[in-house]
Amino acid sequence: MVEYACEHCAHAWTRPVEDDLDVYDVVRLDRPDATLYGTVWQVEADRVQVRATTGDRLLWVERWRVIVY
Repeated sequence: MVEYACEHCAHAWTRPVEDDLDVYDVVRLDRPDATLYGTVWQVEADRVQVRATTGDRLLWVERWRVIVY
């Protein structure tokens, strides 16, 4: 589970970490600087490689940041 907390309103919530990711799944990435969308290219135990829809770059991100879209 991933826990979120709003600094402004003190609201907190959780969501499960995706455990059934597959290559070519369309996902949303919650990053500190932006929210990105892309396609899964590789899946490892604790990280996922995603091709962002905004360009040709491949990003490795922690698995808990990925949400199947």
